[in-house]
Amino acid sequence: MKSRLFLLISVLSFSYQVSAQDSTSVLNKNVTIKQDPKIFELLAKYHDYNSSKELAEGYRIQITYTNIREDIYKDKGQMYKEFPQLPSYVEYEQPYYKLRLGDFKTRLEASYYLQQVTALHPGAFIVKDKVKIR
Repeated sequence: MKSRLFLLISVLSFSYQVSAQDSTSVLNKNVTIKQDPKIFELLAKYHDYNSSKELAEGYRIQITYTNIREDIYKDKGQMYKEFPQLPSYVEYEQPYYKLRLGDFKTRLEASYYLQQVTALHPGAFIVKDKVKIR
């Protein structure tokens, strides 16, 4: 019984070593991929379509909101002074005007600026929005 178990374990370990050696030898060979030329055309069309779009899903930092139009535009002027590198936007969603800052592709990028913004405007937070593609 012990000899059969030993034999089974040795065969399994030998087959594992052989398969491991086979897989490493495959990695060292050149691989040629043949594909239909229409795939390349499809990728080019996809790229052209995405590059023609002006807006994409992204993030902005909402600074404040109010129903007083003059206040929101005064705050927007202040944003230009404090963060000249970031565009600011006023959006009207009845009955409020919302002041949002930046065009961020990722939440991580928006979080970086949020730390700077919250030092001056503690109520600021990140929102999903359609952003301009740079």
